[in-house]
Amino acid sequence: MHRSPASAPGEGTPRESVRMTPTIVKTKEAHDFLALVPQLAGFQPERSVVLVAFRGNRTCGALRFNLPEPDLARTVLRRVATTLVGTLCKIEGVDAVVPVLYTDERFADVPGIPGERFAEILGRRAELSGFLVRDSLCVAADGWGSYLDPACPAGGRPLSEIAESPVNRDLPPEARRELGHLVSRADLPKVDLALRDRCARRLTRYECLGSQVPDAPDLPELVAMVGDILDPVSTTEAALERDPSALDAEQAATLLFLLKSPARRDQVMLQIAFGEEIGRVTHELNERYAAIQRETGRSMDDIVAEEQAGSGATGDLAQTGDLMLGSVSQRPDPERIERGIDLLKTLVALAPKRVRPAPLCMLAWLSWALGRSSVAGIFIDQALAIDPEYGMARLLLTVVSAGHLPEWAFAVPADDAGDT
Repeated sequence: MHRSPASAPGEGTPRESVRMTPTIVKTKEAHDFLALVPQLAGFQPERSVVLVAFRGNRTCGALRFNLPEPDLARTVLRRVATTLVGTLCKIEGVDAVVPVLYTDERFADVPGIPGERFAEILGRRAELSGFLVRDSLCVAADGWGSYLDPACPAGGRPLSEIAESPVNRDLPPEARRELGHLVSRADLPKVDLALRDRCARRLTRYECLGSQVPDAPDLPELVAMVGDILDPVSTTEAALERDPSALDAEQAATLLFLLKSPARRDQVMLQIAFGEEIGRVTHELNERYAAIQRETGRSMDDIVAEEQAGSGATGDLAQTGDLMLGSVSQRPDPERIERGIDLLKTLVALAPKRVRPAPLCMLAWLSWALGRSSVAGIFIDQALAIDPEYGMARLLLTVVSAGHLPEWAFAVPADDAGDT
């Protein structure tokens, strides 16, 4: 599943600190609307169902789902449709929808319009839930059409109408997104092989130093020491301001080494999404628990469980957990997340395979935080292919497989006057 609020410039939700002026694009014809849908979704949909949500006359988001197989039993299609519409119900204030089916099927190969059976079920489910179905559209391999248009030609309408729509020309540059296919959002940048080798050698040097620390097979003492020297909060802020393509071997190896620690991994990840203050709070919380762990020799899980059993979770611990699980309506900063994703993709490209699961899981969570569950799933699969027992990857797989999205994906921005 993939959630794209239409209010953001670039995919994701708007920054709360910036007052944004909505971009108004009027579409008179169905093919003009179809030209706009990829811009709303943030990518070119393929084999997808996109539910374009409306508040009044303006769009407020686009939900992307995998298109069910056309030969599924009608009862199964009803369950799928119910799930999709149920997700739509979570977006506050939505009163209308336009389902758009993107399929590889051809008008020439089927009677009527491709996907017609599921479109009819989906439309009925939406209407039963109180939504106005403004239109119901199909983009097939050889044409497009409206399921609600009795005059739709047997061979569909030409795809050139979408490609040549004035929307493609008139959309303001500041609102235009560079579109790729969904899987392209998980592509890694090309990096210099010599730089990657230098990064691997520097990282190995850090790990060899760690192996000399007594009773520290997982390097916690050295990671803590490096973290204390560098200050992971300031290091993260500096890294976000740096052009990822300009990373040198030492900078990349240092960041990768810091991310080997689950606590620092999570701190950096939350800091990327929510800002320096959250990073500082999370870092101080980690330091407190690490100190107790060193003094008592007990596991972090045992220490946290005892505190929760005694007086409930501390405020900071509860806040960190809620942010990680997306159980709050507080919105992350999409511009910071995009910069963080660019940085982490570069780190993954430079990293030896064995240390990639941590930054891959961070990429998965940050993608999920922007509503890109489908992209998150790609990163999770890559992490599990390297280490099938990596804890964070298994947890994220459970979250994403269940179709869970963070609460902030459905919250209405304070400055949302209706969007594109």
